[in-house]
Amino acid sequence: MKEISEINYNAKPALYVMCMETLRRIAANCGYALAVHGTFSNDFDLIAVRWSENYESPNFLVAELVKEISHYVFYEGGDTDIIALTTPTYRYKNQIHYTIPIYHNAYVDLTVIQDI
Repeated sequence: MKEISEINYNAKPALYVMCMETLRRIAANCGYALAVHGTFSNDFDLIAVRWSENYESPNFLVAELVKEISHYVFYEGGDTDIIALTTPTYRYKNQIHYTIPIYHNAYVDLTVIQDI
């Protein structure tokens, strides 16, 4: 039998799964497909790929996702500076990486794939 100190009480995966369907719908409404990669054990790794001829900017997509995620966190999404909150960084030729904090050390790692 495990000792109490050996039991992992990591609730992050449950939170991530709970958010996923709504985040997918938001992404679709913005013209993106949203896919999961990774283990869910630490962060929530997502990839957004343009899926429509009509799509919003990556920053607009992130702002919409932050509005939804703000329901589960201690900051309000309405007047939050999205750029300051998510610290976007460019990777390679066509990827923008955003880190969206949720609570404590839980966060969404979102990579938006753009056209080359």
